[in-house]
Amino acid sequence: MYDFSKKTKKEIRRLAALAHERELEKALVDLNLKFKQWEKEELDPFELDSEIHNFHNKISREIFKKYNSYDMEDHFVAIAIVNGIIDKSEINTEAYQELESLIEKIEDSDYF
Repeated sequence: MYDFSKKTKKEIRRLAALAHERELEKALVDLNLKFKQWEKEELDPFELDSEIHNFHNKISREIFKKYNSYDMEDHFVAIAIVNGIIDKSEINTEAYQELESLIEKIEDSDYF
């Protein structure tokens, strides 16, 4: 983690929780679609079970690890900002200014 002010570190934790919630919610919406397909008999019980298993053991865990890895929390928050999960208007000005160079690095990267 960069050397952020105490106030910004607290804001990063808040933003990480917000991004975590939003990504988890999106993943649950996707899983809910699988349940609806099952109800319409477009998926059989084994396929639905596989989707649930994949959600629990992969998707949900990856989201959790991402936003609860305190040594990279600032990076994942910056990625969430770049990807539109968090809007700039939701971030206090001081924290955004401190995160700005990291956000720019991520915007300039092909990796994210």
